[in-house]
Amino acid sequence: MVSLRRNSLILLLIGLGGICLSQTSSVFSYNTFLNSVKEANPLSKRAENNNAYGKAKLRAAQGNFDPQLGSNIESKQFNSSNYFTYGNAELKQPLYTSQYLKVGYQYGQGMYLNPELSTPLIGLPYVGIEASLLQGLMFDKRRAEVVKAKHYSEYFNAEQKIQMNDLLFSASNVYVDALYTKKINSLFSYFSTLAQQRLNGISELSVVGERPAIDTIEAAIFLQSRLLDRQAGEIEMIKKLNELTIINPLSSTLSLSNTNLTDSLEQVYSLTIKTIQQTIINEQNTNPFISQYLAKQKVLETEKRLKREMIKPVLDVSYNFLNTSNDIIFPTLNTNNYKWGANFSFPLFLRKPRNEYKMAALDAKNNELETINKQNQINFKRKYILEAIQLTAGQIVNAQRSAEYSKLLVEAEKLKFANGESSLFLLNSRESKWLETELKLAEYKLKFIKSFIELTYVNGDLKYEL
Repeated sequence: MVSLRRNSLILLLIGLGGICLSQTSSVFSYNTFLNSVKEANPLSKRAENNNAYGKAKLRAAQGNFDPQLGSNIESKQFNSSNYFTYGNAELKQPLYTSQYLKVGYQYGQGMYLNPELSTPLIGLPYVGIEASLLQGLMFDKRRAEVVKAKHYSEYFNAEQKIQMNDLLFSASNVYVDALYTKKINSLFSYFSTLAQQRLNGISELSVVGERPAIDTIEAAIFLQSRLLDRQAGEIEMIKKLNELTIINPLSSTLSLSNTNLTDSLEQVYSLTIKTIQQTIINEQNTNPFISQYLAKQKVLETEKRLKREMIKPVLDVSYNFLNTSNDIIFPTLNTNNYKWGANFSFPLFLRKPRNEYKMAALDAKNNELETINKQNQINFKRKYILEAIQLTAGQIVNAQRSAEYSKLLVEAEKLKFANGESSLFLLNSRESKWLETELKLAEYKLKFIKSFIELTYVNGDLKYEL
């Protein structure tokens, strides 16, 4: 009695464990698999970081226009005497053009201080401006960095799409390969079942003397061949399930006994036929590689503009209004009290700026040529895929007819074999030919689906869902 209760408890726990396992198992259709790849694959997270990187680069470039606070102080005490004490504090606000607005405070005292640095006892507040009048007036490095950062945001956005396009392309191919292997396994399982049934029937007929014993051996050999094919297919299915798990960690619950792939090759093929027409119509240049090249072209054009600006002479001027009162809180600024300066420089031969401009122009031209070449590659590849899709569609029609005709031949051969008008060898040959046509049909359907996936990859619009 105790043993019976214990066995019942064990069976109950096993049953509950099976229920829990079935509840935690993931079920994947083609679309749900792709969505889970987007959520769970680490490469998807890495692709998302490109947008954050582009935004950070833009904010960093804009930081070149943040206010700058600087100060310095220097003092010398020797033999109990204050030789000098000098300090300067300044707040500079860059403008979008090549100017600075600045507010500062200067203090200088001491018996040995340079007279030009000497200030009143309360110090010397001032307000001023700095400006570049030639090089940098129309365009400068700070503005170039901001403009390039905006274009780099487009560049990294395209990079994100490129990485996601690669990821979804790989995921789609892995999934349909698994469906193809699943289809192949179902065919091997079906035909091995037929071989087993035929062996059983022939064995019974051999016992009563209606079939020679050699037919039993031939049927057994044929069955072993089918079982070997089936086992090879199961090994391949294990490999495909592992590939699914690698690209989608959420699919780790899939196993050979419970694949949980709700779609079949035929279902995905039917959905592909409905979807592919819209994909063919889409002739826009949405490929992210082209978008990336165009964004890079804008960056290089900006760099070219900056290098052209660097050919101009340098003429920087500054002007400070000086305090004329003893009030440091509310200083009085007078146009009669000021300090100004100018800085001019110009390389005599201009070899460096001229050749740097030429190099920037060549970089921009080379990228433009690469863009044209890449666009031609994409256009020619798309044209090839479209032609391959049309030819594959015709192959599928012919393969379907061959499979139907082969099945009819098998059925006819069965009748002849039952009436003693055919041999087991011929029947097995007809059935092998039928299996061959079914395998070829599945292969063409896989090829058609993969052509759709490749067309979507070339289009670059990430519309892989069916």
